[in-house]
Order: sequence, then structure tokens, then C-alpha cells
Amino acid sequence: MDSGINYIHTIIAKSLTEKLDNQESKELDDWRSASTSNLREYNDFTTLWLKSGSMSMPSAINKQNALKKIQQNSSLPSSRKRLINITYQIAAVLVLSIIFSGVFTYLNNDRIHKYYANAISQPIYQEIKAAYGTQSKVELSDGTIVFLNSGSKLRFPQTFINQDERKVSLDGEGYFSVAKNPNQPFIVEAKNLNVKVLGTTFNMEAYDDNSSVTIALVEGNVSLQSQSENEKTELMQLSPNQVATFNKSENLLSKTVVSDLYKYTAWINGRIVFDNDPIETVVNKLGKWYNVDITIADKKLSNYSFTATFMDESLEQILDVLSLTSSMTYKIESPVKQTDDSMSKRKVILKSKNLN
Repeated sequence: MDSGINYIHTIIAKSLTEKLDNQESKELDDWRSASTSNLREYNDFTTLWLKSGSMSMPSAINKQNALKKIQQNSSLPSSRKRLINITYQIAAVLVLSIIFSGVFTYLNNDRIHKYYANAISQPIYQEIKAAYGTQSKVELSDGTIVFLNSGSKLRFPQTFINQDERKVSLDGEGYFSVAKNPNQPFIVEAKNLNVKVLGTTFNMEAYDDNSSVTIALVEGNVSLQSQSENEKTELMQLSPNQVATFNKSENLLSKTVVSDLYKYTAWINGRIVFDNDPIETVVNKLGKWYNVDITIADKKLSNYSFTATFMDESLEQILDVLSLTSSMTYKIESPVKQTDDSMSKRKVILKSKNLN
């Protein structure tokens, strides 16, 4: 087995029994985020562990007896070629026995039993992040599919077994296709606003640094709730093609009916859509999509709104198009090296063409 796989399996096993150090935690997060198959393997591993608390561990393997039985039962010709094949088979059996013996020795200790005692009531959480300029897709253990937009992160338990609710938390933008389960509601937390569903499809934009949270319902039904400490209050119900907006500063929740949700969901297909959006919305979206800092240097630009659809264009190409359809111009400043040797984000300055 590849040494890298051996190493990552060791870290997974360690994570079930004790706290990982910063380097190990980062390596595990990077590996889980690298592909859907890695995440599925990790979920399978931890789910199996949660279910295996009462599993009796096998007794130590007697390698001498195993070797003798193989020799006695082989009943094969004694040619040199066949003998070599038997030798390889015996070696494989012994190597496997050592591997399994080592794994069970590692897992079968006091720390495991202490850990398992709290495993069901203390679910193991995972966090998936979508790098800036990319979108990620993750399948949760219940079959729910989540797309994450640029700069977003989703925190969720490895399994929803023995939980009253399927609860996850979102910082960023996510498109949820929730697996139906009438006995176990699915809840998305974003600060003090919760979205509760049984099985439905919706888009939720809830970046921590945004001034508002937006929920666009594609199909099914959604209940919006506020939460303070342990108290939940139902605020609003949504039906398909309704969009709810929660203004954080004013603590105000409103909803509208729209005929087409394309502008809210096109990003899962790599498109940036503006539909009569103010410059502040444009700046916010482009800043997260391309991981740049954008400054509006002229207040006159706040009067502009834009309608356009982009796909695969560079930041410069988009800014050129926006400049052609308005009196806006822009300047891009290159990244600079900071005191910790990291590079700053690129900076974009927007201003009016007639501004000196």
C-alpha cells in the first residue's frame, strides 16, 4: 500500500482518539477537500467506527500456525515455479496479518473506549472550504448534495445517526439539494438565522461579511427561523420562486416573488449573473469570485446598476465590459509582499471617467 495512504489512515485513526496537532489537522483537511472520493472514504471510516463500539476485537494472529496450515493444505506440486508462487502467497498472508494486527492494536486501547463512550452524543464535525475562484461539491452522509461557491465553507457532522436534526452551518453561498427525511429535519445555520427543511432545493447566500442573507427557494418548502440561545422562533415560510432577504443591520426580513431564479443559481454552472444589480452588489460578487479587494473611489458610481452574464472571462475582461456600458473606469494594483512574507490581494480601484 502506498506510504501516503498509510500515513493519512494513521491520521484518521488518531483523530478518533485524540486531538491532532496543527500540521496533522491541516494535512487531513487538505486531503478530505482534495476530492469527493477522499471525503467519502473518510465518512465511511468514521461512520464504521461509530457503529463499531461493541465490536469485539480479533485475537492475535498466530503466524506460525497460519504458515503450517497453508503448507499442509496446499497439496500442490513441488516444482520450483509453484514453490515460488506459494512463497509469495504465504508472504502476502503474513503481511496482511501483521497489518490488521497492527491496526487493531492501535485502535483497541483505553483511549478508544473512552472516546466511544461520548461518540454518539459528541458527533465528529468536518469543514469543507471552496477556494476563491472555484466551486466545490460535497455529498453528505444522508445523500444531501451541496454546492459551495467561491470563498465559502460548510461545517457538518460526519453522520446524522442518533440525532434529532440534520444540522449544518454555512459561511458563504451554498446550493442545497436536501435528501427527504420527514423524521429528521435538515437545518442550515447562518448566524442567528436558520433555514429548516425536510427535503427541498434552495440557494442560500450568507457570507459573514455581507450585509444581508438571501434564500432563494427552487422547489419544496422552507421555514425561516431565528435563534437566540436555546429558543427558536418561526419567522417566515417560503414557497417555490420566492426569495427571502434578511438585512442584518436592521434585523429586517422580507420576501419577494420572482419569475426566474437564474441569477441566484447560475453560479453552480460557472456563471456570474447581474440583473439590474447596484455597483455594491457587483463589487461584492467580483471581489469574492476573483479574490480581490475592490474600492469604490467615487460616490457617483453608487447610482449605476448593471445587467450582464459572464462565464470564463477574466476580471479585466469583465471590468472592461462594465466600463464600456457606463462612465466607470478602473485601475488594478499588483499584489505586494507583506511583513509575514505572504502576498496581499490585488486591489481594484473604481472611479468615474471624469474624476481627476
